[in-house]
Amino acid sequence: MMQAIFDMFDERVQEIDLYFEALKELDQGNTEHLGISHYFDSEFIKILKANTLLMVYNLVESTVMGGILEIYDKLKQEGLTYSGVRKEIKDIWFAYKFRQVYDQQAHYNSYRDKAIEIVNSILTGEIIELDRKATAISGNLDAQQIRNVCHDHGICFTPEAGCRGGVVLETVKDRRNDLAHGTLSFAECGRDYSIEDLVKIKEETVLFLRGLLNGMKQYYDGKQYKL
Repeated sequence: MMQAIFDMFDERVQEIDLYFEALKELDQGNTEHLGISHYFDSEFIKILKANTLLMVYNLVESTVMGGILEIYDKLKQEGLTYSGVRKEIKDIWFAYKFRQVYDQQAHYNSYRDKAIEIVNSILTGEIIELDRKATAISGNLDAQQIRNVCHDHGICFTPEAGCRGGVVLETVKDRRNDLAHGTLSFAECGRDYSIEDLVKIKEETVLFLRGLLNGMKQYYDGKQYKL
């Protein structure tokens, strides 16, 4: 059920909120009660700040992927075949099947055999089965990419008011990639953001994702994946 992804989302938001509460305490110098204040110099605080952006990106990708996989599971549970799903799901399934053999060096016979397999799957009413490899979800999710993923599935959603259309997700994505690929050190990344900046980024991201989840739920509950 879609409730599982809502529960996961709420749990991860709570984890991030807890992290922020601790970070605020440290940033304000309230470390004496911890007995380890010498660890928390300004450079270490910068590193902790940068880590919040990784946590927020983790929330983004897990929410989008989790919602899509819930829908894929539903297709299988209902025993839906190619003829019973909407055009967007047909296209995703076909591309997924084709990518299993795609290779610029592949022999003609490989494509022929895959084409025969796909045709037979359709004619025999094979149940639609998709996994995370069928999505266009990678380490580059921002608001526009999320809209593209939803459009590809025929999912409509409206971001909640106050998130400015999810514009901050591009910042989250870019900093995540900078950190993942070593373009910036954690300290270099963290020095550019105040706690208030990071809280705003987190809150706008959460609002955007809540709107997304509501749209996915309407799609799921309304069986909009069906023809």
